[in-house]
Formats: sequence, C-alpha cells, structure tokens
Amino acid sequence: MNVYLQSRKESPLSRARAVSTVLLACTGLLLSGCQNSPLGSTAVGGVLGCIGGAAIAAGTGGHPGTGCAIGAALGAPTGYYVGRQKDLESARQAKAAIERQSGDVAVVQLKTRQEAVPEDKRNDVGAASVESVDSMQVNVPQTLVKKRDQRLKQPLSQVGNYVSSASSKANIVVTTRSKSDFNYIVTNIKKGYTGKVSPDKVTYEYRELTRGTQSAIQVMPSAQA
Repeated sequence: MNVYLQSRKESPLSRARAVSTVLLACTGLLLSGCQNSPLGSTAVGGVLGCIGGAAIAAGTGGHPGTGCAIGAALGAPTGYYVGRQKDLESARQAKAAIERQSGDVAVVQLKTRQEAVPEDKRNDVGAASVESVDSMQVNVPQTLVKKRDQRLKQPLSQVGNYVSSASSKANIVVTTRSKSDFNYIVTNIKKGYTGKVSPDKVTYEYRELTRGTQSAIQVMPSAQA
C-alpha cells in the first residue's frame, strides 16, 4: 500500500493567528518595562497597533514586520490619549472610594481639563480633545495628622494606589504643619503603591501649613507627549 504524504498549505488566517499569538505573548514583557515610563501610554498604543497591523498583514499575505511598523505609528497617539482617559477614570474611582470609606475624615476635590488633540492625530483618536485629570486634592484635619489617627490610612493609601497605577507621572504637594507630619503622610501614601514604583514616577514636595486647620495632599499629573 502506497502512502502519500501531502504538505498542508498554511492559510492566511492561520498565519495571522500565529503572528497574533506570538506578539501577544511578547506584549506583557514589553509593557512591563513601560508601566512607569514617561511614554508608557504611547508605548502601549504602539504595541497594540503593532499587533493589529502585523496580524492584518499576515492574514492578507503582506509582511508582518511592515504591518507592525504601520500599526505602531497609528496606535501610539491613540494610546496616549486613551491613557489620559483611563487615568481620569481611576481618579474618579479613588475619589469615590475615599468618600465611601473615609468621608468623615477626608474631603476630595477632583479637577479636570480638556486636553487638545493635535490636528494631525484627531482622525486616529476620534476627537478634537479629551477630558483628563488636572489635579486631585485630598484634605484631612491637621489634628488627626498630629495624632497619627488610624482613620487616615485608608484615604492616604488610596492616593498611593491611584498615582502608582496611573500611566502618567505625578507630583504630590503635601501642605501640613511640620516635616514630621509630611513624612507620616508620604509613608502612608506609599503603603498604597501597587507594584514597584520608580523614584521619578511619583515625586513629593513639602509646604508648611501656616493657616487653616486642614492638611492638603494635592496630586498633579505630569503632562506627557
């Protein structure tokens, strides 16, 4: 009995799936290095654009590398502005969590702004501007800071969770009575960090409280391009 071995021709769809699988497997490694980068959101958009472009190119008989390059170029600006909107959603969630769990000891003010999208990127983003975080401020009674009241741990750690997971860098201005109070507040903010945070991802600034009864923690995201 003769046995005939036939080579199976790989379909474009199979090639596209194979390329997508390989690139998706690499995405985690690529993004892990971008999480705390000034260009993190842009990198995310570029990686995802690369994946889509390579898969389309493979599925239509084109070169995956070329598709990746084109997709990355288109995806990068979109990723940046998507990052701004995700950070705003995270800030709103942090505000809601503080108000729900610590409304008796903390007051949160969230200010937003419209960030203009350059004309040459508006088609990719799908909008002329996006709403983003301008600043978030958490006020807590200075008397509770002085007492190192346990009730302050939740709102402070919530601030840390927000800034550590955001795609942008942040500068936190802490206005309080003394440097000792400042160190106490910063320590408890850092306890809320998720994952490893590089020193330049979140910076802190001390301002002396000379009037009033409230210590203020003001989070100001850094603009990225």
